[in-house]
Amino acid sequence: MKLADLTLFNSQAIRDIEARVAVEHPGKNLMKKAGRATAILAKQLIKKNSHPILMIAGPGNNGGDACAAAADLAKEGFQVIVILCADTDKYTENSKKFFEKALSRKVIFKSCDTLKSLLKQEFSLIVDGMFGIGLTRPINGINKEVIITINQYAKIRQVPILSIDIPSGLHPDTGTIIATEAEEGACIEATCTLTFLGNKPGLYTADGKDYAGQVLISDLDVDATQRPDSNIILNDPTAFTFQLPRRKQNSHKGDFGQVLVIGGAKGMVGASILAGRTALYAGAGKTTLGFLSPTVSYDPLHPEIMCHDLADIKLGSEVIVIGPGLGKTDAARHSLTRMLQSDSRLVIDADALNLISADQELQEYLKIRNAQSILTPHPLEAARLLQQTTKDIQSDRLSSALSLAEQFKCTIILKGTGSIICNQLCDLRINTTGNAGLATGGTGDVLAGLCGALMAQGLTSFDAAQLATWLHGAAADYLSKNGTGPIGMNPSELPEAIRHCLNVFAASQKEIS
Repeated sequence: MKLADLTLFNSQAIRDIEARVAVEHPGKNLMKKAGRATAILAKQLIKKNSHPILMIAGPGNNGGDACAAAADLAKEGFQVIVILCADTDKYTENSKKFFEKALSRKVIFKSCDTLKSLLKQEFSLIVDGMFGIGLTRPINGINKEVIITINQYAKIRQVPILSIDIPSGLHPDTGTIIATEAEEGACIEATCTLTFLGNKPGLYTADGKDYAGQVLISDLDVDATQRPDSNIILNDPTAFTFQLPRRKQNSHKGDFGQVLVIGGAKGMVGASILAGRTALYAGAGKTTLGFLSPTVSYDPLHPEIMCHDLADIKLGSEVIVIGPGLGKTDAARHSLTRMLQSDSRLVIDADALNLISADQELQEYLKIRNAQSILTPHPLEAARLLQQTTKDIQSDRLSSALSLAEQFKCTIILKGTGSIICNQLCDLRINTTGNAGLATGGTGDVLAGLCGALMAQGLTSFDAAQLATWLHGAAADYLSKNGTGPIGMNPSELPEAIRHCLNVFAASQKEIS
């Protein structure tokens, strides 16, 4: 993906681009260009040239784009059948023009109620042009039946689906399937999405990653100067504005920082060990586990990690990771209070987040801290912190992350599909790596330890959060690619994979520096 395509634009920004083009370049027909771009990609996706192409055209400009694409494909000799889910009398003049052009080129138009009988034959490709970014209500009635039928057919027959601009039914800003409390939505499960004018955040988080498939971008020959500024960027190394500090030959362990992991409540020692081992594998110069009560005296697999009773530890310049295996006892709260009142840089996870969410005094301590902090909530922890429901959080993950950053004056990693990273300046990143193998207990402890190690090596909280989230997912992808996962991937397998990905990343920096 090109660097420019890593910038994401919400639906209002896309409308602003369209309006600007209409004023400054009135002769530029974006629908014609969208149809042409769709036709070009459609030809690349077709594997069985002998079978016709099935297109679904909806009532808005998305339907007009589909008609324009159908006309182009028919001109090139392809047999095209269009299921028309629209009243063409209500089309805009531009959409009507391409509908009529498609008719003149012998494109076959059918009504929605003929779909099931049509699907008794083979198709080489399905093109989804039902609804675009203007959809605001759940898809229902006959249109919902069309989507369900198309998805089932494509799965059974292994036919690719190309969505125009965005899979019909998916919210372009939030990545959720458009629905209400009273009514479930429906969404096309695309193999590939060709999105126009600018990349969109909803394609990369929440349901987006499951429904958008491979995402390609066409600027429709609109110059980059027509695009507004955006604070939403895909979290990818090509967009990083920082570098991991170079490791000199003439160095010692103190140059790479110290990480102190605080936790180790009875029955949850493993969480602290996972965080500590990750800090070790991610390059921290010294890693210490501080236990609330005497538990284990050393890590038998990694005796280089020091284990102490927290009461015996004097704070220095360590980056503190607090929460994995912390528990919610009075002793845990006391320890968290001590850390929040310290000048140490913090990574706050798991039970530490739950303690803060239930305690106004702890929240105030967090808000007034001068030292940098990273909070790493999953959706339920985020819901507790914002006094909302998990559904509220997941319905708009970007806004939820922003609310957390603004309320607690911290860098936030809102975990989940397409993890969201943001800071108090409202800079937003949507992570591009990771897979379902991370959906298991303990992977969050690994991420917390990784954040701590990167901060200890000199990265700011926001830079550490970006790199840690990307590496965490990249390690899961590396393991899956090599046969370990996603089913059954263990959190304890991640640290070594993180070390591999981190060294590859560091080497790539040397090449470009």
